[in-house]
Amino acid sequence: MTNSQPEDISTRLDNIDEQLEQILDELDLLRTVQNGVRREVRATSQSTTRLERTVNRLAEISTRHQLIMQQQQLTINQQQENINRILEYLENPNRGDTPPN
Repeated sequence: MTNSQPEDISTRLDNIDEQLEQILDELDLLRTVQNGVRREVRATSQSTTRLERTVNRLAEISTRHQLIMQQQQLTINQQQENINRILEYLENPNRGDTPPN
């Protein structure tokens, strides 16, 4: 029986070595996956930053556009008021003449 004990220990050690190799292979795979995930996260972060800048620029453009449209509307309103005064003047039969007695 003493002869079989070393074989058992040797077999056990071989099994442990195989298991350790498998664990190391799995760790290498996990490290590779983790590096890939890091790259993807970095790329996503950069894309998000570019998207945020683009959205901010679009918001600035929209704000400027709204201000221009408000100014144009004010100009149109003023022109309409001027046209209405001119029409009222032209429709007035007295047009600055002295009113009839």
